[in-house]
Amino acid sequence: MTHLSRRQFLKSTLVVAAGASRPLWAQQAPAALPPGSPNAKLGTACIAVGGRGAGHIGPAASERLGAICDVDRRALDKVLKDHPGVKAYTDYRKMFDEMSNQIDAVFVATPDHHHAPASMLALQAGKACYTEKPLTWSIQEARKLAEVTAAKKVATQMGNQGHANKGNRLIVEWIRDGALGEIKEVHTWTNRPIWPQGNLSRGQKAPVPETLDFDCWLGPAPKVDYTVVSMTPRPRKKKGKGGKEEIEQPAPEIKSPFVGFNWRGWFDYGCGAIGDMGCHSWDNVFWSLAPDYPEYVELLEIVEPGRETFAKQTKFKWVFPAKGQRAGFTAFWYSGGLKPPVPEEILNDPVYKGKPPALPGSGTIYIGTKGKMLVSGDYGDSPRLIPESAMKDFMESRQGKTSPNFIEPSPGHHAEFLMAARGEKPWNFPKSNFAEYAGPLTEVMLLGVLAEKIGKVGFKIECDPVKRIVKTKEAAALLGRRYRKGWSI
Repeated sequence: MTHLSRRQFLKSTLVVAAGASRPLWAQQAPAALPPGSPNAKLGTACIAVGGRGAGHIGPAASERLGAICDVDRRALDKVLKDHPGVKAYTDYRKMFDEMSNQIDAVFVATPDHHHAPASMLALQAGKACYTEKPLTWSIQEARKLAEVTAAKKVATQMGNQGHANKGNRLIVEWIRDGALGEIKEVHTWTNRPIWPQGNLSRGQKAPVPETLDFDCWLGPAPKVDYTVVSMTPRPRKKKGKGGKEEIEQPAPEIKSPFVGFNWRGWFDYGCGAIGDMGCHSWDNVFWSLAPDYPEYVELLEIVEPGRETFAKQTKFKWVFPAKGQRAGFTAFWYSGGLKPPVPEEILNDPVYKGKPPALPGSGTIYIGTKGKMLVSGDYGDSPRLIPESAMKDFMESRQGKTSPNFIEPSPGHHAEFLMAARGEKPWNFPKSNFAEYAGPLTEVMLLGVLAEKIGKVGFKIECDPVKRIVKTKEAAALLGRRYRKGWSI
């Protein structure tokens, strides 16, 4: 393989034909690694370095960043400016072929359909792996990653960063302490999607941008042409005359419906709103109630579904059986601006003097036999018992006491992963590791994805909550898919 200097790398171009592109494997000249023993720090690699992936460059570089991979040469270029000593790839399969003996830990932040194949390559090679949420595109993939992680005892972490937050730990503590009694219902809603979603068109065939390795972008998904459509961006808030806030409607733009952030709404590449935020906003539910598989999932409402895309709005529910000392409960999911009713405890709370606030854009409400709790946002932030008088009484009752369910603060979500990867902590020290937490959580979230893909209001996906299997044939057929030739897990 030819190694190019950084200057040569930046000057190189791809030979592009309409609807196809030639992969860019190339890289830049080898550079000296940081001084000191080669074993002093972990050799790290980042797969996808734009968007959310950019947030992993710092943690990776705090060790010994040796390789980066991204299908977009512009994203590689940006990282190379600050880290000229790393090797760059557009295909992570090549990266592992050439760099495996120099890599100890990998960060994966690709679109959802690449999570499993990229992560599995790391696990099979015995490399520690940090993968963004949802852990995988399919239920079958989540199960396989969990099984391999448990067998190999490799350090892993899913990127549901709120798992390290104080708020999520308080929620788990309070629920386990019985502050709300037995939980009967949970209502979780999100403002997602914030990308085009609904009954969308793939658009017209167009030349692949010279900076993009589109074949690698497709990866295990079916082969299709690169296309573009006219998209109208979301309205933006701006300051008008006198500082008054105004809403600006941007002009339509010609963009690909797949790349950028738009892939999330497409069945072949993303997992919709539940995939984007479920492993965040439902994290405290899964942690506190340990639900495992439901008895069934039922689609209750769907607005503007598509044949290849997730709908604009959905509402469904999981029904979970009793487990151990925990009672059975029903969990509801709302997306696209749908929300549950504002609880009476807020509407009638005298603290608001007749002007109760609306529910936040995203959040969760727990309904128990002794009380209710409102959690604002997607990351377990600001949990409050409602009404405010209940919160005041609860906090006063806990003065000077330490809960038996207290959870130690996290050193940080990335820090947990790196500590385990370095061997300073056990392989399963990261709280959202693939085997014990992230895999099972992702499976339950993706059951909702199956309900949305099937798209029939009132349709129930029956499950065996003990054996953790899907019994409904129409849904079972969607648990995985055949990968495109050249890709595997």
